[in-house]
Amino acid sequence: MSSKASPRTNKSINRVNTAEQANKDFHLEHWRREVYEKVNVYSGTLDDFLDLFVPSETQCPLDPPSEQIAADFTPLQGREVEHYGPLISIFSQIVADFPEEKRVSFCNTFAQEFPFPFSAFAEHHHTSKPDISVSFPGDKLPVKLEYGDWNRVAMVMEAKSTAAEDAFDIKAGLDRTNAIVQLAVGARNLMLTHGFLAAYSIGIYGDMIRIVRFDHACAVASKTFSIKTQEGLRIVQRFFWRFVHPLRPSKGAVVGQDETVSKMTREHRNWLREVFGGDANELLAGVDLREGRVVEVWSNDLTQTEPSGRYILFKLLDVNTRLFSRATVVWLAIEYSSTHSTPDQYELRIVKESWRQVIRIPEHTFYDRLHMAIPMDEWTGLPGFVGGGDLGAREAAIWDHACSDLEGKRKLRSHTVKPSPLPARPMHQTFTWRLVLGQDTNVNERSHMRIVVDTVGRPLSCFKSTRELVAAIRDAIKGHRLAMERAGLLHRDVSSGNILIVDRAPPGRDVAGILHDFDYSSMTNTPPSKDNAGGTWDASDPPKLHPLELWNKVPNIDEYKERTGTYYFMAIEILDPKIKVVIHHAGHDLESFYWVLLWIVLRHTAHDHEMGSLACETVFPLNHDSEATVKKRGTLQGHRLEIIDNEPLSELLERFKELVDDATTLKMHRRKPLTYDAVLSIFDEALMREDWPEGDAALPFVLESTRTASVYGPKHPKIRSRAPNHPKRSRIEDVLEAEHTDLDSETLASQSSHPSTKRRRHTRMVASAPEAVRATRAASSTMVASGSTRNQSNSSMRVKRPHGEKAQGSRSSCKASGT
Repeated sequence: MSSKASPRTNKSINRVNTAEQANKDFHLEHWRREVYEKVNVYSGTLDDFLDLFVPSETQCPLDPPSEQIAADFTPLQGREVEHYGPLISIFSQIVADFPEEKRVSFCNTFAQEFPFPFSAFAEHHHTSKPDISVSFPGDKLPVKLEYGDWNRVAMVMEAKSTAAEDAFDIKAGLDRTNAIVQLAVGARNLMLTHGFLAAYSIGIYGDMIRIVRFDHACAVASKTFSIKTQEGLRIVQRFFWRFVHPLRPSKGAVVGQDETVSKMTREHRNWLREVFGGDANELLAGVDLREGRVVEVWSNDLTQTEPSGRYILFKLLDVNTRLFSRATVVWLAIEYSSTHSTPDQYELRIVKESWRQVIRIPEHTFYDRLHMAIPMDEWTGLPGFVGGGDLGAREAAIWDHACSDLEGKRKLRSHTVKPSPLPARPMHQTFTWRLVLGQDTNVNERSHMRIVVDTVGRPLSCFKSTRELVAAIRDAIKGHRLAMERAGLLHRDVSSGNILIVDRAPPGRDVAGILHDFDYSSMTNTPPSKDNAGGTWDASDPPKLHPLELWNKVPNIDEYKERTGTYYFMAIEILDPKIKVVIHHAGHDLESFYWVLLWIVLRHTAHDHEMGSLACETVFPLNHDSEATVKKRGTLQGHRLEIIDNEPLSELLERFKELVDDATTLKMHRRKPLTYDAVLSIFDEALMREDWPEGDAALPFVLESTRTASVYGPKHPKIRSRAPNHPKRSRIEDVLEAEHTDLDSETLASQSSHPSTKRRRHTRMVASAPEAVRATRAASSTMVASGSTRNQSNSSMRVKRPHGEKAQGSRSSCKASGT
């Protein structure tokens, strides 16, 4: 068990509290550093680069192109827009002799806006404008696209006018990483649109070229080479040939495509509507089915020759937009069966895809422990595991077996026989760090997970009443207790995004909320004994928990650990930089439940906090650990927070605050550890009260400028925001956009304050808080009920979509969500 404090690393920002924090400059430095630290240049030959990083069993049979096709290409500084036409002509001639069904086409899209790949989140992201877009094989792109459609793009190119602008040059430093970010954004959008396992881009710097491969662990770039030489043209030709001839060929397939994913067809769409029957209009409201897909779900059983199920993913619920990350994507889904013919008899599922660090325990392992240790008649506050597993580990095991078998055959052959090449490396588990920097960097790789769970719900920010909110958190605490005391499993990432309000509980379960997402959990080597089950872990002597799968196999394992938890909700002891050694225990997670409840209350209820609309910014600063620690301690010592016309919630918050204060006081002799019994007791007593208000649904949260927001009382959002039941998200450029969920649960680098954005939001001052609250609550509730809330966002955020389609907002996201 390590006693070394876990380090933090640079991450881009995910959730903000004020308009100033949404300013792109506020995020830029950390995003640039993240990209800069995750890009590697391969030192081997160009042919070796293609063999390793663009796997294909088909060698290019064509003669190299003549260097005459690029002889007239003379890039001029500052005139890169004029280069796109000649570059497209060169690339088109390079692939001209490819079979028609394998030939890609090129299009100048410098002036074409491409919206974020998923319409439900498009209004929260700026558009992208790739310099040159590359089609899928067999698709002929027009000279000019009518609209930016990522579905027709398989690769992007970004061009600069001179070789000096090569951002991959190690001497370039951080000031030039914006050019890499442009490539990374295109790769991110392609991976989201198509479910790619890896995406390829080409950077052009004058007449010099780099081929770049992106996955969710890092990026690797080739050496530069000139497109004006025959050797350079040969490399480009060989690259495109391999790109359109993947190991598992199918119509229109390219290298990096996930063979377990396919586009939803008209047959699938018709099947969905038939099965949903009378519920189809509600379930599919605001859903663009063209964004859906069909996936295979595989278990970890290597003897399995067929997938355990095929699921139609028809509605995106959440997406982590960071490229080098877990890249979690959550879908509302239904198992597909061509024989299903009974309308209105169906079971909705949640399908979660993510890329875990190979050093961490796979999430399905935690679910296995939960199901093994907790009887189903006691199961509450937790989702049930349906199926799935680690696609990367499965593929890597098959690959290792194939390599071992091949090596055995080699030993039986004569030394005069040329050995057969090893099979191509797996794509569902990254390998770029190892091939570029050596086997010691294996801990940096990521593995593709796909799991299915059985519980569907809504985010906490979509509560229909505050009593429902409290009941959901109470049941999530019960689930946390079950996991800890019965299974020896500590969640370690309690956050507003990891607790759901349950709409449709599975049969036999009466539950209001669940705690999900065990990606960063830890657990004991074995479940607690029956004698200890149901007892309470002593916070001063917590059990030994292991968060890393390779904890006993990798030397200096502490060097690879990161402090986990969603930044805003971290316990004070974990945040406090003065405390050098902290072992994460159940009490820290119980404290996080308090910060989650307070976060939701400050954002989505009418209250009397002295900072009004800036209350969340005051309590949860986006700054250094020391400031965040001071603000949280100050909150615990502060006045009682009153929720207007809601005595049960006000009293619960005050009692919970007192428990947390007793557990974190600096007077060590007065400390009283947080316990499950104490916390659940105050929740149960609160829920037993009969004076809860009715119909007090979540108020919308609107980002306000610190220059103009009211500090005289709570700010009540004008009806100009997004749908009131949708949690507010930051609106920063694609290149700076981070996870849609809360701040990165791996860690967040310390931030420094940033000047206010120039675009000011004018707000109404509230002089008399309680009276204004009551006056605006009725109007706001009426608007919520009538659905008349409209988004009055900056018009520059709106993008043209195909065939006059209106980009759907996220207001339907509160109807059904999941893990």
